[in-house]
Amino acid sequence: MGPSNPQPRRTAPLDSLRELAPGAELVKVRANPHNWSQAELLAAYTWPQHQGDRLVPLDRGTYPDDSHDTALTIGEFLSRYQQLPVVRVLQASDAAYTFLVELTRPSWELAEGDSQ
Repeated sequence: MGPSNPQPRRTAPLDSLRELAPGAELVKVRANPHNWSQAELLAAYTWPQHQGDRLVPLDRGTYPDDSHDTALTIGEFLSRYQQLPVVRVLQASDAAYTFLVELTRPSWELAEGDSQ
């Protein structure tokens, strides 16, 4: 038996969002619920060192600014996977939904030995 791997299992849906914001552990996105391809990446974050602290924003310069490809990637993700437990609705209106998507679990959860 080899050593246990503390990294969460990687999945293709989340990998598509990881490519939009390299180094991000969470992303905030907004999309038109009537046309998911009208979407944008609002912010990218890393988890804080300690539970309860604020999320750490990534510099906007660390992720690409190709709005068309970004919108299509986010739209495809939301149209297929918005019901995943790592996707949280932050705000919803008729014109736009804002989501926070967890790309990785926080280090304090991994340290607890959570088996999920």
